Amino acid sequence: MLSKEFIESHPDSPWKQIIGMRHYLVHGYYQISADETWNTIKNDLPIFKGKVLSYLNEIISE
Repeated sequence: MLSKEFIESHPDSPWKQIIGMRHYLVHGYYQISADETWNTIKNDLPIFKGKVLSYLNEIISE
């Protein structure tokens, strides 16, 4: 759970899409497309991984 302040201070991340994907996976699991999931894994997660690592470094250095 990320605070509203954290999300607002990092507008370069697609928070609405991330939250939407989470809701889709949790509540719409019976409709999950393997192709869409694989596309997210291959194309979106590597980019977001770098952002998450920078966010963690930011938190650790505080």
